[in-house]
Amino acid sequence: MILFLGCSFTWGAGLQFEYLIDNEGWSTDDCEKLIPPNSFLEHLNYKSDMFRKEKHFPNLVAKHFDKHYSLGKFGNGGDNGNATFVLKNLGDFLVHQVKDRVNPIKLVVIQFTDWTRKPMWTLEQQVDKTIEAIGDTNWIGISWQDDISEYLKKVRPYNFCPIEFDGVTYDSFEHIINQPPEETQDWRVKHKLTLFGKYNGKLHDDHFSSKGHEVIAKSIIKKIEENNIF
Repeated sequence: MILFLGCSFTWGAGLQFEYLIDNEGWSTDDCEKLIPPNSFLEHLNYKSDMFRKEKHFPNLVAKHFDKHYSLGKFGNGGDNGNATFVLKNLGDFLVHQVKDRVNPIKLVVIQFTDWTRKPMWTLEQQVDKTIEAIGDTNWIGISWQDDISEYLKKVRPYNFCPIEFDGVTYDSFEHIINQPPEETQDWRVKHKLTLFGKYNGKLHDDHFSSKGHEVIAKSIIKKIEENNIF
């Protein structure tokens, strides 16, 4: 089993909009009105949610390795403290250890989010607490932003997973949801890695499109294979 922990990027926020626009005739304006915090994406219909579950990077990674997977949270969003809480309380979420102390989780994939969402802990504390809670389970970590990536590279380079796209390696995925520093906004529309890019700037949602999730999945798969986890 692979356990995925993260925020809305891991959950697949926005993929439901992609389905509704491409398959049910919704307009970008229709979707724009529902972007959180205006609504809960959990309220959208069944087919769009099945599309989200099929296309988000946790499913793509698990499918590649033919492994069962689970998310640490039931719904959209979150902060780094949520990941630590889940890891510390795994026994309440699944049969974590039996007599032979077998752990059903073979790999934890952590997507670190904006550390300022939990300001009572420093950036370093958030990462350190999460690593401590993982224990000796295999894990890799990706980051939304460069600040946590820089710390991960310093303290746990073996577990740090960079993001690769179009022949370029990035420390975090902030560079592909916005655009690389040397590029203009046209880069986002050209590559269509986010909903903003896919719909030509008409939908102001910077979450990944299905193509963006494929990019993240490929980077994670490469890191898992490099570390020879499965």
